[in-house]
Amino acid sequence: MPFRASLTAYMRRRAALWRRRRTERFISNLPAEIQKDIGWPSSGIPVRMTHHGSSPDLEPHSYR
Repeated sequence: MPFRASLTAYMRRRAALWRRRRTERFISNLPAEIQKDIGWPSSGIPVRMTHHGSSPDLEPHSYR
């Protein structure tokens, strides 16, 4: 893949990640009742992102 195409793909992934995190912060600041109504996980369940920039994993972390 040419350098310019690689750089463009990288920048698009970073922009998507930034937008996703901004949305997560916005929703997390909504009142708990609204979060519950839209199905957002409660504060007791950590939301983690996968390394490849896919959608958030809403399952609890497995702590070992």
